[in-house]
Amino acid sequence: MIEKFLQTIEEHNLIQVNEKIVVGVSGGPDSISLLHLLFKIKEKYNIQIYGVHLNHKYRGKAADEDAQYVSEFCKKLEIPSYIYSENVEEYSKNKGISFEEGGRELRYKYFYEVLKKVGGNKIAVAQNLDDQAETMLMRFMRGSGIEGLCAMDYKRDEIIRPILNIRRKEIEKYCQINELNPRIDKTNLESIYTRNRIRLELIPYISEHFNKNIKETLFRTSELIKEDKKFLNECVKESYNRVIKEEVGKVIIDRLEFNKCHKAIQSRIIRECILYICNDLKNIEKKHVEDLIKFIERARSGSSIDLPKNLISLVKYEKIVVKKRENSKNKDFLYTMEIGKKVYIEELNGYIYGEIVNMDEYNSSDNGKYNMYFDFDEIKELFIRNRRNGDKFKPLGLKGTKKLKDYFIDEKIPKDERSEIPILVSGDEILWVIGYRRSNLHKIKRNTGKILKVSYTKGK
Repeated sequence: MIEKFLQTIEEHNLIQVNEKIVVGVSGGPDSISLLHLLFKIKEKYNIQIYGVHLNHKYRGKAADEDAQYVSEFCKKLEIPSYIYSENVEEYSKNKGISFEEGGRELRYKYFYEVLKKVGGNKIAVAQNLDDQAETMLMRFMRGSGIEGLCAMDYKRDEIIRPILNIRRKEIEKYCQINELNPRIDKTNLESIYTRNRIRLELIPYISEHFNKNIKETLFRTSELIKEDKKFLNECVKESYNRVIKEEVGKVIIDRLEFNKCHKAIQSRIIRECILYICNDLKNIEKKHVEDLIKFIERARSGSSIDLPKNLISLVKYEKIVVKKRENSKNKDFLYTMEIGKKVYIEELNGYIYGEIVNMDEYNSSDNGKYNMYFDFDEIKELFIRNRRNGDKFKPLGLKGTKKLKDYFIDEKIPKDERSEIPILVSGDEILWVIGYRRSNLHKIKRNTGKILKVSYTKGK
């Protein structure tokens, strides 16, 4: 099995020389064999290994013995171990999630905690071929799309799965040959969870009556689906870039272009939009995506639709806007801008940053929606605020002064969004309506001494 293990590592580029690998170790056959295999190749890759175990406090004395076994096993291999203990059942109930989901959240919390503590590079987990087959069947019965049915990745961000293509029976044999004596969780032998019933009842039935190699078949199918998903994602990316305009805290959808897309592409574009705004898709169901697709297709200007995660979609000037509802959208804000320090604007969940640069670093082409340069020698104290009644400014490229309200109307900026636009001011002068237009004031000249570069970014 060591040859197969090494082949997988090389083929999928899972481990580099001199890396630090954090290993999730439950004490069962899968994780113990993974830890032992990594120990076997330790010198070949000159890697450092760290074992992490979470006692779920669910099986009483047996759980404590698991933790003790992992600690002693790591000590025997001279591998540093980190043993944690949490009441997973209580944690899961408090969060309103399943025991399995709660356990996973806590395990990964500690994996990443140790990864940061030791300055590690990778987190190795022990999912295998049987796990892949069980997961695919479980998701299929829940009605998953190709995202759920495709294979787990051998590598995703810091997570690696070096034994993903190895059967459980091979793992058990490896443990026997090497006399590893792993712990056996007796709850895995009871049909008390969906996954256990699939493992203990459904797969054996299919294997006996329909396909004796069902696990390998499911694994191959999941790999094929993964390739199809990669192609589809490329199509989605191309369509997304054509249809969607990302702005701070929101997206603007070109309705005409969106309606030209195939429904399979539309639904994925919507999910990508929500992911951009909210950073996750939790509580977003198929129905919500379909409702938004229908809204985009049929809604009249001025109408809106509420979505989960405190999202709202509005029809504005023939464009569809999707954004978070802002509870404080009409609240005035004012922040002093400090040069060389990021200033967080709570009302907008954004940062403003100013720095002094010299003429050699200045490039007029860098001026844009969220970057702008000014003559610092002419500027008074700087502030960031939102609009005020009676605001006027001198838009670059136009003669004279213009009311900010009239500028917003000309730019077709919806009323409910105008108070959310940050404005850079010096004294009473508006220098920049961030994301839209700068003023004629304090432009860079040949004799400019100090140059102020101002940048705005979203995200806390």
